[in-house]
Amino acid sequence: MHAEMTTALFVDSPYIVLTLDRQGAIVDANPSALRLLGEQICGRAWIDLLDLFSQEKGRLLLANSWRDGSASDWEVDHVRPDGELMLVSYTTFQLGTDSLLALIGQDQSEKLQLTSQLAAVNQRLEGAYLALEKTHAELKHTQAQLVQSEKMRALGQMVAGVAHEINNPAAFVSSNLAHLATVLPDLQAVFAAYQPLRMVADVATREAIAAAESAADLEFLWADLPQLVQESQDGVTRIRDIVLSLRNFSRLDESAQKDADINEGLRSTLRIVRPLCQNRIEIKEAYGDLPVIWCHPGQLNQVFLNVLINAVQAIPDSGTIWVSTALQADQVVVCLRDSGEGMDAQTLARLGEPFFTTKPVGAGTGLGLAISFGIMERHRGRLRYESQPGQGTTVFIEIPAQRRRSV
Repeated sequence: MHAEMTTALFVDSPYIVLTLDRQGAIVDANPSALRLLGEQICGRAWIDLLDLFSQEKGRLLLANSWRDGSASDWEVDHVRPDGELMLVSYTTFQLGTDSLLALIGQDQSEKLQLTSQLAAVNQRLEGAYLALEKTHAELKHTQAQLVQSEKMRALGQMVAGVAHEINNPAAFVSSNLAHLATVLPDLQAVFAAYQPLRMVADVATREAIAAAESAADLEFLWADLPQLVQESQDGVTRIRDIVLSLRNFSRLDESAQKDADINEGLRSTLRIVRPLCQNRIEIKEAYGDLPVIWCHPGQLNQVFLNVLINAVQAIPDSGTIWVSTALQADQVVVCLRDSGEGMDAQTLARLGEPFFTTKPVGAGTGLGLAISFGIMERHRGRLRYESQPGQGTTVFIEIPAQRRRSV
């Protein structure tokens, strides 16, 4: 009965079953082995049935099996009768008087096919995940742009209104001061013409005039009045400059490209930022000789504003912000450097990520730099940061120095 079961297992097994002699020749093979490896394999060296690159591994398998008595899960490539390769996993053990070696092998072709299919499915899943991740990043970026665009549009409208309301009374004051500066010499001439009349006035009148002049400190007033008018005109000019800066700021969302002076845009933005410094931060400016370039000036001013505000906020106490521009090859380079707290490598790596901010809750939305990086990308420029903790931060805003194309 035992012999019959052994024979049935040998004959009916779906696995490759071989017996080898000490020389490695095949003594016997079951039907599955003959079907998969060839009808005429008995008497041949088992090694010869292997692929050239598997033969050395096959020799090692046989050597270990004879030495240790058995071996498990060794995979080698067979060359099938049709020339195709077939991966087989072998388990071996010695038989009887140690003169024969049994090899039981399982065809791994189906397993390889399933593995290949699984790899293909996994690759498709990875591709779908990457596409989904890209879409999510684009949606976040678009959301950031929409939020910031709406915010800047509303802010621009408000600032434009404020600038208009400031500009009207400033214009009145400027006009009146200009007129006063014109007529002041005439008033002084008229007053000088009246002086001889004092000599014919009675004593009481002369004393009253002298007392009034003394109370008004008239001599100092006549000497100081031209300077007062000039200083007032200078003050109105500064108000006009601020109003002009506010008007430029209010056009941050303009879509039209035009020729623009980067130095003037930077100066205009600095007038907006200076009040934030509160006399604790010094701003040093050095402007290079730059050509007029074809760009979106309002959008670039927004980049300058975002970077400068970050620089101001990075300086906790007193400090300095250095602003410079230069033409390098075919690029306009704006360099903004601060003496603030600086940033570590992890923070630098996340700059420009929508909604990422190092500021406390309520102090920042994480949109400013995300929008700025987008603006620079649309200008085919670059926003580059260099920083170390405690060493401040340097920002390079690199803009192609392109001119308007002639039609």
